[in-house]
Amino acid sequence: MHVRINMLAGDPARLGEAARYLQATVRPHVEAQHGNRGLAFLINEGLGTCVVASYWDTVDAMTASEQAVQVSRKEMTELIRGTVTVEHYEVPVFVRRSRPKEGAGVRLVRMDSAAADMDASIEEFRNTAVPTLMEMAGLCSAQLMIDRATRRGLVITAWEDEQALNAGRAESARLRSSVTAQTHAQVRSVEEYRLVFTSVREGDTRSLIERNIELWNGRDREGWLASADLHRLEAQAPGGMRLTGREAAETLWSTWHEAFPDNRLEIIAIHADDRGGVHEGRFTGTHTGTLRGPAGEIAPTGRTLDANFTGVYEFDDGKITSFHLYFDQAELLSQLGLTPAG
Repeated sequence: MHVRINMLAGDPARLGEAARYLQATVRPHVEAQHGNRGLAFLINEGLGTCVVASYWDTVDAMTASEQAVQVSRKEMTELIRGTVTVEHYEVPVFVRRSRPKEGAGVRLVRMDSAAADMDASIEEFRNTAVPTLMEMAGLCSAQLMIDRATRRGLVITAWEDEQALNAGRAESARLRSSVTAQTHAQVRSVEEYRLVFTSVREGDTRSLIERNIELWNGRDREGWLASADLHRLEAQAPGGMRLTGREAAETLWSTWHEAFPDNRLEIIAIHADDRGGVHEGRFTGTHTGTLRGPAGEIAPTGRTLDANFTGVYEFDDGKITSFHLYFDQAELLSQLGLTPAG
């Protein structure tokens, strides 16, 4: 995995406007790029600084996207009336105990490496620092980023909230001292931020399915569409629905969000391998809109639906290429009061 870090400094009063622009305009555009694994946005309101980090499958994908993000980078910088610096890193270590949520505390440590063998230093961090970090109360995730050319690196840790970030300072400092002594690294700075949002996934199929569900529940239509390969997507659902391409994704979205505007997906279990996975889930929602399907339309009944379903995914290059939906049609009709129970 690779990451492009945009470090911006500007007017603290304009960070909110920049965040809205990033969410509404930049994020869908970047996440639609080939090989993208998501974005993270961090801010320090007091200092007027922020970090926009975009993650990529390969260095080639990151490089190919550079021209596509230049305009939005310029506009972000102008919005906060500030300056920007851009850094590129490899991410050899990325561990996550839980996905950090909005408001999470984030600590960013900049280091210079003096080790003759960078790979040995990476292994030392993975084998020594990571187990200790994973035992710290309130820690969500930890990443090691390196630039082999400059021998510089970042360690980024995300915590459940600002209180957890504060509580872990002393223990983190002791661990930092121990690891730098062992790896012959020198700490250049320690920075702290608040997480505004993250869509970053580790890249395994389980995290791709989890992210797809998060986008659905968040009503992020453009982000949800961008999680699929809209040129190759093939979708099937009960009632004889078989569609391909963008039409397949848009039909799935509109069918359920129009009929059940307050709907929500829950995870019962996810079973995944390298090619794809199966999501055993629960769908809840109130039938206040027209439910359209291959067999016709069902007018709003005002009833609540609470039903289990299964979604089967296939992925290629981090994008959904196939989705098959399975649910009990008789149960759905019964809960909507359209057939006798049983």
